[in-house]
Amino acid sequence: MVTILAAGAIAHALLASSQAAARDGRPGGQAAAVRGQAAAWIAGQLSRLDVVSCDPVMCAALRAHGVPAADVAELTSGQGNPLHSAVIVATSAVRAEFGSRLATVDAPGVIASFGSAASAIQVRVIAAHGAAAFQAALQADLIQRRESGAELLHSGRVSISGTARAQLADGDVDARLLVALATLASQHPIEVMSLGDRGPGAGLSLSPYRSAEIAAAGAGADQGFALTVLSFLHSQHPPFAATRASRVQVDGGRTAVLVEFAAPSPLNLLLSH
Repeated sequence: MVTILAAGAIAHALLASSQAAARDGRPGGQAAAVRGQAAAWIAGQLSRLDVVSCDPVMCAALRAHGVPAADVAELTSGQGNPLHSAVIVATSAVRAEFGSRLATVDAPGVIASFGSAASAIQVRVIAAHGAAAFQAALQADLIQRRESGAELLHSGRVSISGTARAQLADGDVDARLLVALATLASQHPIEVMSLGDRGPGAGLSLSPYRSAEIAAAGAGADQGFALTVLSFLHSQHPPFAATRASRVQVDGGRTAVLVEFAAPSPLNLLLSH
């Protein structure tokens, strides 16, 4: 496993740096606004099964946005080795302390990005087994997603718009969503109305679409189909459990199901399917 600078050795400097960032990001300031955007996205999109590493000021913002304290690991007081978390919030304070190894060794994958220059914040996935293993897994996962997307498109049981068809063919759809679509299509022809929930400012290879609006293909089966879909989705267990599944009204007054999966998207999930 790749090692990282001891948390105790960087604690004092990281705390001082994050406190300076807080002063720069006073209410109404750019840094505070960007920090709020990042905290809101993490609170609404990140899996509650994952721990987030962050500097003290960012961690406080996450807690203020409803992220449970147990899901937050502060990089201070000799505690909070980032390799024990799923993601790290790369604020200016964190980048200053970990330097280039943050992007090249410990957390090479960005699943969301906010702001620019000194106030920029990236949400990065921890590469627990090193950057090379992470990149290899990501490349393999992308190939698997493309293959699964092509199978769906050629099955004749999935109706989807031109833009979304390209996204499916390019491997830009989360593996959990692909499995759900394939299972539902095997039971009843479906129409994918839209795809969504990609991470802002991030590439689709690592931050693919994690949500979809799904309806029965054709007319006259919306209500019953929606109940069947919801029953299926609510019966799933991690890693296939959705964070949200609900009925929604779409164009033309039709009833569809909105299903959303949490970030980050798991890698190599399709190997067993």
